[in-house]
Amino acid sequence: MMILGDYHTHTVYSHGQGSIEDNVRAAIKVGLKEVAITDHGFYHGSYGVRRMDLPEIRSEVKRLRQKYPEIRIYLGLEANLIDCLGSVDIEDEDDEWLEILICGYHKNVTATSSKEFFNYNLPNLLGGVTKFTRKQMVKNTDAYIKALQRYKIDIISHPNYGIKTDVIEIAKAAAHYGTFLELNGKKVSMTDQEIEGILKTDAMLIIDSDGHSAQRVGCFDVPFSYVNRLNIPTDRIVNYGKIPSFRRYHEKLNGRG
Repeated sequence: MMILGDYHTHTVYSHGQGSIEDNVRAAIKVGLKEVAITDHGFYHGSYGVRRMDLPEIRSEVKRLRQKYPEIRIYLGLEANLIDCLGSVDIEDEDDEWLEILICGYHKNVTATSSKEFFNYNLPNLLGGVTKFTRKQMVKNTDAYIKALQRYKIDIISHPNYGIKTDVIEIAKAAAHYGTFLELNGKKVSMTDQEIEGILKTDAMLIIDSDGHSAQRVGCFDVPFSYVNRLNIPTDRIVNYGKIPSFRRYHEKLNGRG
Protein backbone atom coordinates (compact mmCIF):
# COMPACT_ATOMS: atom_id res chain seq x y z
CA MET A 1 0.00 0.00 0.00
CA MET A 2 1.37 3.39 -1.01
CA ILE A 3 -0.71 5.31 1.54
CA LEU A 4 1.27 4.97 4.76
CA GLY A 5 -1.11 6.51 7.28
CA ASP A 6 -4.85 6.92 7.86
CA TYR A 7 -5.36 10.05 9.96
CA HIS A 8 -9.15 10.23 10.16
CA THR A 9 -10.92 7.37 11.94
CA HIS A 10 -13.80 7.14 14.42
CA THR A 11 -14.68 4.81 17.30
CA VAL A 12 -17.56 4.06 19.65
CA TYR A 13 -16.53 7.12 21.65
CA SER A 14 -18.33 9.22 19.03
CA HIS A 15 -19.96 7.98 15.80
CA GLY A 16 -17.91 4.87 15.11
CA GLN A 17 -18.87 1.24 15.51
CA GLY A 18 -15.66 -0.27 16.86
CA SER A 19 -13.10 0.20 19.59
CA ILE A 20 -9.79 2.04 19.35
CA GLU A 21 -8.04 -1.31 19.28
CA ASP A 22 -10.26 -2.48 16.43
CA ASN A 23 -9.09 0.48 14.33
CA VAL A 24 -5.44 -0.10 15.24
CA ARG A 25 -5.61 -3.80 14.37
CA ALA A 26 -7.33 -2.98 11.07
CA ALA A 27 -4.65 -0.43 10.20
CA ILE A 28 -1.91 -2.97 10.86
CA LYS A 29 -3.74 -5.60 8.80
CA VAL A 30 -3.81 -3.39 5.69
CA GLY A 31 -0.15 -2.44 6.10
CA LEU A 32 -0.38 1.12 7.44
CA LYS A 33 2.51 2.58 9.41
CA GLU A 34 0.42 5.19 11.24
CA VAL A 35 -3.18 5.65 12.32
CA ALA A 36 -5.01 8.45 14.11
CA ILE A 37 -8.04 8.18 16.38
CA THR A 38 -10.05 11.32 15.64
CA ASP A 39 -13.50 11.15 17.14
CA HIS A 40 -16.05 13.91 16.63
CA GLY A 41 -15.69 17.20 18.51
CA PHE A 42 -17.39 18.15 21.76
CA TYR A 43 -20.04 20.50 20.30
CA HIS A 44 -21.58 17.93 18.00
CA GLY A 45 -25.13 17.56 19.26
CA SER A 46 -25.64 13.94 18.20
CA TYR A 47 -22.35 12.13 18.68
CA GLY A 48 -19.57 14.36 19.93
CA VAL A 49 -16.98 12.74 22.18
CA ARG A 50 -17.57 13.40 25.88
CA ARG A 51 -14.89 15.16 27.89
CA MET A 52 -15.51 12.75 30.73
CA ASP A 53 -14.26 9.95 28.45
CA LEU A 54 -10.92 11.59 27.64
CA PRO A 55 -8.93 9.99 30.50
CA GLU A 56 -10.14 6.55 29.40
CA ILE A 57 -9.34 7.27 25.75
CA ARG A 58 -5.86 8.54 26.57
CA SER A 59 -5.17 5.54 28.77
CA GLU A 60 -6.29 3.15 26.04
CA VAL A 61 -4.10 4.79 23.41
CA LYS A 62 -1.12 4.61 25.77
CA ARG A 63 -1.78 0.89 26.35
CA LEU A 64 -2.09 0.16 22.64
CA ARG A 65 1.15 1.94 21.84
CA GLN A 66 2.94 -0.55 24.06
CA LYS A 67 1.00 -3.50 22.66
CA TYR A 68 1.47 -2.58 19.00
CA PRO A 69 4.90 -0.92 18.64
CA GLU A 70 4.92 -1.64 14.89
CA ILE A 71 2.47 1.21 14.24
CA ARG A 72 2.37 4.81 15.40
CA ILE A 73 -0.95 5.75 17.01
CA TYR A 74 -1.98 9.40 17.17
CA LEU A 75 -4.65 10.73 19.50
CA GLY A 76 -6.60 13.49 17.81
CA LEU A 77 -10.01 15.02 17.24
CA GLU A 78 -12.23 15.93 14.33
CA ALA A 79 -13.28 19.26 15.76
CA ASN A 80 -16.19 21.31 14.47
CA LEU A 81 -16.09 24.73 12.88
CA ILE A 82 -18.84 26.29 14.97
CA ASP A 83 -19.36 29.92 13.93
CA CYS A 84 -18.46 32.68 11.49
CA LEU A 85 -15.77 33.90 13.89
CA GLY A 86 -13.66 30.85 13.09
CA SER A 87 -14.23 29.20 16.46
CA VAL A 88 -13.46 25.50 16.86
CA ASP A 89 -14.80 23.39 19.76
CA ILE A 90 -11.56 22.87 21.66
CA GLU A 91 -10.10 24.62 24.70
CA ASP A 92 -6.55 25.69 25.50
CA GLU A 93 -6.25 22.73 27.86
CA ASP A 94 -6.70 20.34 24.94
CA ASP A 95 -3.29 21.25 23.54
CA GLU A 96 -1.83 19.01 26.24
CA TRP A 97 -3.13 15.83 24.63
CA LEU A 98 -4.12 16.72 21.05
CA GLU A 99 -1.56 15.31 18.61
CA ILE A 100 -3.60 15.78 15.42
CA LEU A 101 -6.37 18.33 14.97
CA ILE A 102 -8.81 17.91 12.11
CA CYS A 103 -11.40 20.61 11.50
CA GLY A 104 -14.59 20.24 9.51
CA TYR A 105 -18.16 21.39 9.19
CA HIS A 106 -21.01 19.27 10.57
CA LYS A 107 -24.64 20.32 10.62
CA ASN A 108 -25.71 19.37 14.11
CA VAL A 109 -23.43 21.55 16.21
CA THR A 110 -24.37 23.72 19.16
CA ALA A 111 -24.61 27.41 18.29
CA THR A 112 -22.24 29.68 20.22
CA SER A 113 -24.85 32.47 20.43
CA SER A 114 -28.26 33.42 19.07
CA LYS A 115 -26.52 35.78 16.65
CA GLU A 116 -24.29 33.01 15.30
CA PHE A 117 -27.27 30.66 15.05
CA PHE A 118 -28.82 33.00 12.46
CA ASN A 119 -25.45 34.05 11.03
CA TYR A 120 -23.92 30.58 10.63
CA ASN A 121 -25.82 27.52 11.87
CA LEU A 122 -29.24 28.08 10.29
CA PRO A 123 -28.11 29.36 6.86
CA ASN A 124 -25.78 26.39 6.43
CA LEU A 125 -28.34 23.92 7.73
CA LEU A 126 -30.80 25.16 5.11
CA GLY A 127 -28.18 25.54 2.41
CA GLY A 128 -29.25 22.41 0.58
CA VAL A 129 -32.89 23.42 0.23
CA THR A 130 -32.77 27.19 -0.20
CA LYS A 131 -31.01 29.60 -2.51
CA PHE A 132 -27.49 29.90 -1.13
CA THR A 133 -26.10 33.41 -1.40
CA ARG A 134 -22.62 34.48 -2.36
CA LYS A 135 -22.60 36.47 0.89
CA GLN A 136 -22.94 33.31 2.98
CA MET A 137 -20.21 31.57 1.00
CA VAL A 138 -17.87 34.47 1.78
CA LYS A 139 -18.78 34.21 5.50
CA ASN A 140 -18.06 30.47 5.50
CA THR A 141 -14.76 30.92 3.69
CA ASP A 142 -13.68 33.64 6.10
CA ALA A 143 -14.63 31.40 9.04
CA TYR A 144 -12.28 28.66 7.85
CA ILE A 145 -9.45 31.11 7.23
CA LYS A 146 -9.92 32.63 10.70
CA ALA A 147 -9.84 29.15 12.20
CA LEU A 148 -6.56 28.42 10.41
CA GLN A 149 -5.16 31.62 11.90
CA ARG A 150 -6.39 30.88 15.44
CA TYR A 151 -5.71 27.15 15.80
CA LYS A 152 -3.00 24.65 14.86
CA ILE A 153 -5.21 22.72 12.43
CA ASP A 154 -3.51 19.82 10.67
CA ILE A 155 -6.26 18.72 8.28
CA ILE A 156 -9.44 20.25 6.89
CA SER A 157 -11.77 17.30 6.64
CA HIS A 158 -14.07 16.73 3.64
CA PRO A 159 -13.92 20.32 2.28
CA ASN A 160 -17.32 21.62 1.11
CA TYR A 161 -19.21 18.69 2.63
CA GLY A 162 -22.52 20.18 3.84
CA ILE A 163 -21.23 23.73 3.44
CA LYS A 164 -20.42 26.04 0.55
CA THR A 165 -17.05 27.83 0.52
CA ASP A 166 -14.49 29.23 -1.84
CA VAL A 167 -12.22 26.24 -1.42
CA ILE A 168 -9.46 27.82 -3.52
CA GLU A 169 -9.11 30.69 -1.04
CA ILE A 170 -9.10 28.20 1.82
CA ALA A 171 -6.41 26.20 0.02
CA LYS A 172 -4.21 29.30 -0.25
CA ALA A 173 -4.55 29.92 3.49
CA ALA A 174 -3.99 26.24 4.26
CA ALA A 175 -0.77 26.28 2.23
CA HIS A 176 0.43 29.30 4.19
CA TYR A 177 -0.17 27.64 7.57
CA GLY A 178 0.91 24.11 6.63
CA THR A 179 -2.56 22.57 6.84
CA PHE A 180 -3.60 19.74 4.51
CA LEU A 181 -6.87 19.43 2.57
CA GLU A 182 -8.47 16.02 2.72
CA LEU A 183 -9.60 13.76 -0.07
CA ASN A 184 -12.15 11.89 1.99
CA GLY A 185 -12.60 8.13 1.84
CA LYS A 186 -16.39 8.31 2.06
CA LYS A 187 -17.16 11.18 -0.30
CA VAL A 188 -15.23 13.92 -2.06
CA SER A 189 -17.51 16.97 -2.03
CA MET A 190 -15.35 19.22 -4.20
CA THR A 191 -15.90 19.55 -7.93
CA ASP A 192 -13.26 18.55 -10.44
CA GLN A 193 -12.72 22.23 -11.19
CA GLU A 194 -12.17 23.01 -7.51
CA ILE A 195 -9.61 20.22 -7.12
CA GLU A 196 -7.81 21.40 -10.23
CA GLY A 197 -7.85 24.92 -8.77
CA ILE A 198 -6.34 23.66 -5.51
CA LEU A 199 -3.53 22.05 -7.48
CA LYS A 200 -2.66 25.49 -8.87
CA THR A 201 -1.99 26.68 -5.30
CA ASP A 202 0.73 25.44 -2.97
CA ALA A 203 -1.74 23.47 -0.85
CA MET A 204 -1.05 19.81 -0.15
CA LEU A 205 -3.62 17.01 -0.07
CA ILE A 206 -4.02 14.09 2.31
CA ILE A 207 -5.98 10.88 1.72
CA ASP A 208 -7.96 9.50 4.69
CA SER A 209 -10.67 6.91 5.10
CA ASP A 210 -12.98 8.74 7.55
CA GLY A 211 -13.63 5.20 8.70
CA HIS A 212 -16.58 4.78 11.06
CA SER A 213 -15.87 1.07 11.44
CA ALA A 214 -12.71 -1.02 11.54
CA GLN A 215 -13.65 -2.47 8.15
CA ARG A 216 -13.36 1.00 6.60
CA VAL A 217 -9.95 1.88 8.04
CA GLY A 218 -7.49 2.09 5.16
CA CYS A 219 -10.21 2.18 2.49
CA PHE A 220 -9.17 4.78 -0.07
CA ASP A 221 -10.98 3.74 -3.27
CA VAL A 222 -13.05 6.94 -3.46
CA PRO A 223 -10.15 9.42 -3.26
CA PHE A 224 -8.02 7.29 -5.59
CA SER A 225 -10.76 7.42 -8.21
CA TYR A 226 -10.17 11.20 -8.24
CA VAL A 227 -6.40 10.84 -8.22
CA ASN A 228 -6.53 8.56 -11.25
CA ARG A 229 -9.21 10.42 -13.18
CA LEU A 230 -7.80 13.91 -12.63
CA ASN A 231 -4.14 12.82 -12.81
CA ILE A 232 -3.41 14.34 -9.41
CA PRO A 233 0.37 14.19 -8.92
CA THR A 234 1.17 11.83 -6.07
CA ASP A 235 3.82 14.21 -4.79
CA ARG A 236 0.94 16.52 -3.81
CA ILE A 237 -0.41 13.84 -1.45
CA VAL A 238 1.48 14.02 1.84
CA ASN A 239 0.83 10.43 2.95
CA TYR A 240 1.53 8.77 -0.39
CA GLY A 241 4.73 6.80 0.02
CA LYS A 242 5.87 8.98 2.92
CA ILE A 243 5.01 10.02 6.45
CA PRO A 244 3.58 13.55 6.69
CA SER A 245 4.89 16.25 9.01
CA PHE A 246 1.91 17.73 10.78
CA ARG A 247 1.55 21.40 11.63
CA ARG A 248 0.67 20.82 15.28
CA TYR A 249 3.69 18.61 15.89
CA HIS A 250 5.99 20.84 13.85
CA GLU A 251 5.02 24.03 15.69
CA LYS A 252 5.37 22.38 19.11
CA LEU A 253 8.76 21.03 18.09
CA ASN A 254 9.87 24.53 17.16
CA GLY A 255 8.53 26.12 20.34
CA ARG A 256 5.55 27.88 18.79
CA GLY A 257 2.87 25.79 20.44
